[in-house]
Amino acid sequence: MTAIPALLLRGAQFRWALTTLLLAAVSAAAAAPVGPTGALKRHLPNGLRVIVQDNEHTATVVICGFVQVTALHEARVAPGIRQLTQMMVARGDCCDQDLRGAAARVDISVAPDYVELVLAAPAESVGECATLMRRMLFRPELSEQALGAARDSLIRSLAARDETPTGAALERFYSLAYPGVGAGDYGSADAVAVAGITLGEIRRFHTSHYLPNATVVTVSGGVDGTRALDAVSSAMSGLLPGALLDEAPEPAPVQRPGEVELPGVGPTSVYVAGGRAVSLESPQYPAMAVGMTLLGSGMDSRLYRALRIERPLAYTIAQHYTPSRRVPSAFVLATCDRQRLDEVARAIDAEIERAKSEPADAQELARAKRYLIGRQALRRQRNREIAHYLGMFELLGGPQGYRRDAQLAGEVASVDAQDVMGAMARLFDRTWAVRLSGRQTQ
Repeated sequence: MTAIPALLLRGAQFRWALTTLLLAAVSAAAAAPVGPTGALKRHLPNGLRVIVQDNEHTATVVICGFVQVTALHEARVAPGIRQLTQMMVARGDCCDQDLRGAAARVDISVAPDYVELVLAAPAESVGECATLMRRMLFRPELSEQALGAARDSLIRSLAARDETPTGAALERFYSLAYPGVGAGDYGSADAVAVAGITLGEIRRFHTSHYLPNATVVTVSGGVDGTRALDAVSSAMSGLLPGALLDEAPEPAPVQRPGEVELPGVGPTSVYVAGGRAVSLESPQYPAMAVGMTLLGSGMDSRLYRALRIERPLAYTIAQHYTPSRRVPSAFVLATCDRQRLDEVARAIDAEIERAKSEPADAQELARAKRYLIGRQALRRQRNREIAHYLGMFELLGGPQGYRRDAQLAGEVASVDAQDVMGAMARLFDRTWAVRLSGRQTQ
């Protein structure tokens, strides 16, 4: 879960084209659910959790470090401070030479419930990467130079968000659903707030929140699982735990008297409608995920038929679900010509109401399930996704932790049309809608 505009820039994440081979039958998926098999987990005395999944088909390794510092922690300090801190951590100023020696590539992400640091390297560098992960996460060099570079980059990203139609519309949608928190990443920040964050605040924030007992480290790659588990455990075991700080209270949503109108920031118009969703651990999550897929995923979705096949109204159609524990949300979105905005809004509103009141037939329900199960199969192909989802499910999957992932295919397969209608009624019980009208062209 990253910057708001990127939700659509990386639209392939939400609308993958699935092959016939990967779209396995729902009944087969229920019998052999997709998920981590043979994963090893160790809970260290300092509270840090390590999960390893070996992957014999690759000569690389990916290590992900998840720190459970959330959007509601950030709300107590300053919007944007999580993103700035994580950007400074990822510079690797503490160990630049060692990063080059291990041939390691660094990446980060910021989601509503965590920040993530990723190291990818040749498999033989797993030990070096474990040590690098410790130093970068818990002993980084946080300097004025690093803060200046991170601040400039973040302010440019915020400006780019506000200058794109979809970015501006989504920022406003999240501000209605979760005021002051937004999407849980830097979507709630603005340039003025980011410019005012000091190095002292960054250092205090890091010291207070980057704790081993708030951290999960996951590994996937062409390494022996036990060896990788021992390497990470050895690197992390000397860290001392700390006191976990309270989060800010969950914000009450804005009461919606009607749609919010925004002025155009370009020639394209945007309509967004969505609501507060449920997290991965909720029993209603599978039905809600099926309902959102049925509504807006792929060329068989109801919105695609309404906005592209029955009438050519929209340029793009998307849906997104953020299964956060802190700020879960879901929305559907369409972009269109200025003259088509009213028709598009009416069509989306009608399809939302139909999803709440009209059961899907057996064929479209089966298609939505196959889409979800196929997408789950696709993300089990590469080390980056395997390691990422091990950690994400460990943090968000409730008592089952990472094992929750393996349960979902079977639960999706058992969802019926009444379940979907109930989930859609809950999701869209209170709907926030944003209409951004494109500028008139000469």
